[in-house]
Amino acid sequence: MENYDILYKILFSLVLGFLIGLEREYKVKEEVFAGVRTFPLISLLGLLSAFISDKFWNEALLISFLAIIGFSLVNFFLEYTKDKGVTTEISVLITFLIGVLTYHNQYYTALFIALLTTLILALKKPLENFAKSLYFQDVMTILKFAFLTAVIYPILPDKSYGPFDAFNPKEIWKVVIIISVIDFIGYFLLRWKGTKSLVLVGFFGGLVSSTAVTYNFSILSKKLEKKEILVLGTIIAWIIMNLRIMILVGIFNIDLLTLILPGFLIIIAVQLAFAKKYYKYLNSQIEEENANQFQEAFSILNILQFAFIYAAVVFLIKALKYYYGLIGMYFISFISGVIDVDAITISASNLTKSGSVELIFGAVMILLAVLSNTIFKYIYVFIFADNYLKREMFKMTLFTVVPIIFFILFSFIQ
Repeated sequence: MENYDILYKILFSLVLGFLIGLEREYKVKEEVFAGVRTFPLISLLGLLSAFISDKFWNEALLISFLAIIGFSLVNFFLEYTKDKGVTTEISVLITFLIGVLTYHNQYYTALFIALLTTLILALKKPLENFAKSLYFQDVMTILKFAFLTAVIYPILPDKSYGPFDAFNPKEIWKVVIIISVIDFIGYFLLRWKGTKSLVLVGFFGGLVSSTAVTYNFSILSKKLEKKEILVLGTIIAWIIMNLRIMILVGIFNIDLLTLILPGFLIIIAVQLAFAKKYYKYLNSQIEEENANQFQEAFSILNILQFAFIYAAVVFLIKALKYYYGLIGMYFISFISGVIDVDAITISASNLTKSGSVELIFGAVMILLAVLSNTIFKYIYVFIFADNYLKREMFKMTLFTVVPIIFFILFSFIQ
């Protein structure tokens, strides 16, 4: 069995080395320092060096690795005058270590690194073109995104503070990260594709937070001349939110999904009908003179403003709960929908599946959460958007709210 195990590792390391070598041989199309034959041998050398170091001679791995570094340095200085960079040499070192990882049974890690390395090597042209097309503001945008998401979040305490324990820095910053991701994607899609990409932002943003999309598009409406595309993107985000709710309900309770499905399909159909008149703006583009309006599309000030409003709403909900108590699941559903529709959707699905709540009551809970969420999103539009977006989204809100109220009243009658 031990012999079969080492044979499998040898074959696995050879395949991973072959992937990287194949890309190098194909890309360069000339005699190279390491290609489709050498890279598999390098990964095999890493595996055998780890094997020998583990079983027979402790220094074997170190000596082999130093030898690979030496060969890479020699090749680098021989090719230095051709200005080819050190990409191949670095790939050689990575391939050697992939062989070492394979010997120590880190198959998934070795495979992931091999695929990632091959992908980075293959995307040389697109990555270089992307880097050369960046402005200083783009670099600052990347740094701001990294600062907000990777630096601040890990150091925040996961503990509640203030009156009613309403302020949890880590929970609030999760909202900041959601907004940052949408802003970050939206900024670069906007730079890449123009206003046409705002529909994509609405689609993918709706999968994460339709509230965040609504807020961001409201801010953009005061900068963009062709605002119709913002209306379409916002509506798409709202539609995606409704689809996400149906998927969540279906995962946790298929019977509840069967009950709410007709109502939600009607709501989506109404929203699509309203959005129909904006389809012709899908091909809208940013005029050259307006391109500079989006230099601050990813704004820390805007993101922090959203986080402040979110924290204030959390505080108000906890204060109302403290002073007035739990006057019913419907009231809680309506209030919870302001912050997070997913939470009440999953709760209602589980309660109805366990038999604690009847299906019809669970359906009303979800509808109330969607109702409050829709109203709350329009409040963002009313506060931050320009008059055109306010007017159009007010109509959209009515088209959404009226069917929801109808289904809630119909449920009560039932």
